[in-house]
Formats: sequence, C-alpha cells, structure tokens
Amino acid sequence: MTIQESPMDAASNAVTWPVPQALEGVKSRKRPIFAVSSASLAVAGEAVSQISGLKINLESRIAAVGEAGRAAVELLLGECQLTRGRPCRHDRLRAARLGPPPQSSDFGFNSDTIATAIADVLEQRPQVVILEERPDAGEAWQTALLDILDGPQVRSFRGAVITSVQSLESKVGRAALALCHERWLGADGWLWQESVGADSLEVWEDVLGEGGLFKDNPRLDKLLPEVAETASHFFKEDAVAKSLEHGWKLSLLIDKDAEEGAEFCGYMCHRPPRDGKNALHIARLAVPVKRHYGGYGQHLMLWILRKAARMPQSECAWISLSSLDSAMDFYERFGFVDMTCDDQTDPEHFQTWMEMQNRSVVAEAE
Repeated sequence: MTIQESPMDAASNAVTWPVPQALEGVKSRKRPIFAVSSASLAVAGEAVSQISGLKINLESRIAAVGEAGRAAVELLLGECQLTRGRPCRHDRLRAARLGPPPQSSDFGFNSDTIATAIADVLEQRPQVVILEERPDAGEAWQTALLDILDGPQVRSFRGAVITSVQSLESKVGRAALALCHERWLGADGWLWQESVGADSLEVWEDVLGEGGLFKDNPRLDKLLPEVAETASHFFKEDAVAKSLEHGWKLSLLIDKDAEEGAEFCGYMCHRPPRDGKNALHIARLAVPVKRHYGGYGQHLMLWILRKAARMPQSECAWISLSSLDSAMDFYERFGFVDMTCDDQTDPEHFQTWMEMQNRSVVAEAE
C-alpha cells in the first residue's frame, strides 16, 4: 500500500531548514542563548506573572502554553518588555515567528504560500524558530502546522524550536507535546519552565496531619525512611520529629508514575500563617542527592508560592525562609531577598534570612 503525501504536507516539509547562523562564543548547543531568572511580565495586558527560570539553548524544544506562554514568546521576540528585571540574551540572537500572514484565512492561503512563508522566515538563518498556533487563521494553516510538527525538518533543525499553543489538549497542542521536552506554563500569577514529564509529579501535603489523607497509608511508611535519610544528610536532624515539635506541615514530592507506585523526589516543611501573623515560613526544603538537577526543588517552591498566591494579602503578606548560603542563588530566582547585613565571605557564615512579598491573586473579602 502506498501512502500519498498531501499537498500541504509536501509544502510544509519541502523547504530545507538551514543551519542557524553561528553565535560568537557559543561552542555548545547546551549553552543558554536566552534566559530570564527572576522578573515580572504583563500577561494579556492585565495580570502580571512572576517569572522563575526561563531558559533557551540551541537544543530547546519548548511548548509555550496559553496566554502566559504567548507573553513569554512576545518577550523573546522583543514585542513586549518586562515590568521588573531584564532578560539575558546573546547579542546576535535571531528569533523568527513562523505563522500565517496577518488576517489570513483559508482563502488564498495554500501550499505555495505556505512554502513561501516558511522560506522567507528561514532565509535569515534564525537560531530560534517560533511555530504559532492560530485557529483563527483557518484550517489550511492548522493542517500545515501539524505537518511541520510531525515532519523531519523540525526534528533535525540545529536551533531551538518554540511552539506557541493555546492548550495542550488541542491537536496542535498534542503534536507539540510529542515534539517538545519542556514547556512554559502560567498559573496563580507565576510563569515558569518545566519538563513535560512533570505531569507525573504530585505533592502529598501535610502527611503527618491527624485524620489526613495519608494516615495509615502503607506507601507513606515506605517513603518516610527516605525522608529521614535526606534530612539527616542535609540538616543532621529527624524531619518527622522536627515537624511535630515545631508544628510544621511536612509535604512530600512524589513521582506517581514510578514502577513502585510512588517514588520520593523531595520534601518541604512549612508553617502556614497563624496567630495573627500574616506570614508563611518555609522551614526546610530538600531533594535527595540522586535527584538533583531534575527540577524537583523548583516544583516544590512553585507549589508553595502558588499556594500562598491563592491566599488574600491580609492572610499571607510575606513569605520567609532561612537559606544555606550555597542555596541563595536558587531562592533569588523566585524573588527572595537577603534581609541581613551579614558578611557572607566570613568562612564561619553559612545561613541567611530571606523574605519576599506574597503576590496574591485573590481579592480581599469585603
């Protein structure tokens, strides 16, 4: 049986994607060419998202999801500016959008115009190509975009590819997810980058709570020894005993798709606002050594910061923590600030008090 290629498919993949223009000083495709550490960005002209850790290199395949993802794409293209902070980008970085012509429709938009549009975008040999889902552009462009995402050219391209989609549930969204290994997401006033495999992660909140969901859970009994081992390694303490002593909520980050049904990826202890004090305190955060550099610490931090954002300002105005000096850069990515005047070059100094204002997305009750 012979499978015949459609005209749109042929047009979408007929144009050879050239090798991107070389960037001075970039010897590795893994080296970042665009990054935003801690910043703020207006989304859809209204909400402001706090950005934590957007990063692109020449190997990137990223799905930019929803309005927040679109805003990040516009920032990359220089079509909008940060409201706080500044991006770090290579001086000669070229990012090009590959989408339908403005106000295009199925009328007059065919395989020839698609091939011409692709060739025009790639002529300048950009290091980053942005594929844009545009349902309002008609069926022709949506079909062409699906063909591009499923074709060999985009997979062999030696530069970064960002696919801007409205949702990961659409046809284009699912095709983008099959191509991409990371995504830009936004929720609760935050915008972040994560692995597409993060869907398998979940937080078991307050596992020591009386009458909670995890009381007498046999899986928890298997995980707590790993919590104890991690706490002993980093803090020389018993996390369970410490949490019970200070009234902290102990929460675990779990990979629910692991072979054993629940695999330990990290833990956090926090004290919610209470007794008239409108501050949330992060007492402990740790990830097993074997799990470092997998984004698990970021996952836990975004979980607690989004939880705080869903509290009104009157309930939670501030978030605090005491950071090991070696971890300060990590917390600064989320907007935490050193509140001390300590000399951190002192060889005996090892811990620093840090705070940030809670960016609540909840209106105050009248």
